[in-house]
Amino acid sequence: MDFKIADSKFKELLIPSLLLVMALNISSVVDSFFVGSFIGPNAVAAIELLEPVILLMTVFEWLFGLGGQIISINKKSEFDIDGSNRYFTTSMVVSFIASLIMAGVCFFFMDPLATLLGSSQATKPLVLQYSTFLFGCFVVSTIASVLTQYIRVDDQPNFASAVIIVANVINIILDYVFLSSGMGMTSASLASFIGYTLCLVLCLWYIRNPKRTFRFVRSALEIKTFLKTTWKMTKVGFPGASMGIFDVIFVYIMNRFLGLTLGDLGLTTYMLCMDILVIGSIVDVGISETLTSIVPVYYTKHDYVNLNHLIRISLIIAGICAVILTVFVWVWPEGFLALYGFNKMEIADFVINALKLYSLFFIVSVLPSLLIFYYEAIERSALSTVFSVLYTLVLPLICVIGLYNLIGSNGIWLGFPISCLLTIIIIYITVKVIQRREPKYSGLFFIEEDLMDKTKNFVLTDNNLRAKEECLEHLKNLNAGDEFCNNVNKIFDVIFDTIPHGKYVEVLVIDYDDNIHVDIKYDGDKETLEHLKHNFPEGLFKYAEVLGFNTIEYVKVKS
Repeated sequence: MDFKIADSKFKELLIPSLLLVMALNISSVVDSFFVGSFIGPNAVAAIELLEPVILLMTVFEWLFGLGGQIISINKKSEFDIDGSNRYFTTSMVVSFIASLIMAGVCFFFMDPLATLLGSSQATKPLVLQYSTFLFGCFVVSTIASVLTQYIRVDDQPNFASAVIIVANVINIILDYVFLSSGMGMTSASLASFIGYTLCLVLCLWYIRNPKRTFRFVRSALEIKTFLKTTWKMTKVGFPGASMGIFDVIFVYIMNRFLGLTLGDLGLTTYMLCMDILVIGSIVDVGISETLTSIVPVYYTKHDYVNLNHLIRISLIIAGICAVILTVFVWVWPEGFLALYGFNKMEIADFVINALKLYSLFFIVSVLPSLLIFYYEAIERSALSTVFSVLYTLVLPLICVIGLYNLIGSNGIWLGFPISCLLTIIIIYITVKVIQRREPKYSGLFFIEEDLMDKTKNFVLTDNNLRAKEECLEHLKNLNAGDEFCNNVNKIFDVIFDTIPHGKYVEVLVIDYDDNIHVDIKYDGDKETLEHLKHNFPEGLFKYAEVLGFNTIEYVKVKS
């Protein structure tokens, strides 16, 4: 089968997603590079102590941004535009309220919070300095990150990436200018605040864009509706966000554990491990977020052929990148340490050994990380949450502390890849048990194998009459009826009359027991849908714009 449309949409969303993830995460890594180079190892340890607080920004992005986005896209796929807008509105309002609360906590209670985080006498002043503008970063970065999630799936992925990249480039430049001028730790968080404030200002262009499909609606703010929508959005977003929530808990426990066992050296080493994990997870998380945007569209329509294809290429890309990064760490770890200026310090040998052992985690984490996001996208929230708890919190703690007591400090860094292997085993066993109760599904991705035999995919162009004829012939073989087949043929003619030459149209035909579904997707503007509406009786089809697709659903009820 030809996967032209699925591949083009995957590429269209993947590259901006990768840039988005890179931009959102690289600033904290760059902060570590610069403070390590200009201030020293204790400054890196101070950022590590603040990591549980910093990670909360990502939690809000996934909880409200990703959760709201998934349901909004599902609602569009189900042709419920008002419902889609309600979730968009609620998502933005809740993000603002939550970030404002956290900003208040950081502003008024930072001194006791620094002590709670485990600051030592050497690191506490640095923690307090870095947190000076952290409260402001909470508000502007959370709102900007959540809004760009929606911009990305509203057929403007390049704009979403551009505003985040610009903001982070400014952050990097200001980091260097401020720190090289001797302005200290405070200037590092000031650079982030300035960068994300500019990002939020640029996002206002989207709000004023009349072509956007996500809109603010007052009905979302009615108390009963608001609470119900928030609960559903939070429930769907929690599995992905729980990775961040449990990361916060895990990092806090690890920081206290490392402080007690290895001291500030352990904290500095762990910060470097987390920094290289951020770099390694750019592809992994970028692919997972891309799939999370596309999966609801294909899974709700039972288009398992395209879905299997996208999953396969996702695993291949993520796996190859993980192997490359792991090889780099083993072959030239000094290159990474040189970014912090640590390559010639006494701590170099200890850190290099830790990085090598920890880097094995990159390869084995590809599958469980993708599955947790995937289960969230198909709205198996409980399953995704359970695996997230095991993957990010329970098993790593057990393995790290257990192996440390058995083999010493090497056990800390080996605990991460071993816990990931155990997660994969538990996921496999759990899914098999579930599928005994739900036998229509098979495999780790819950594909309905029986339905695949009743599904046919066709990719049409205006110069490929054979594919069009095969589609119509297939409908006739299903006894769809002359009127139905003629209407489908007329839909094709109207589409090809209104879209540019050479554009692809994807057709999914599913023979259910009681009806025949014809789902048509193609890239086109809103005007092409208007042509269809004028050429057919009202209510004959369902129309929607999803992920930049024009989507048409035409159903033949069997007599």
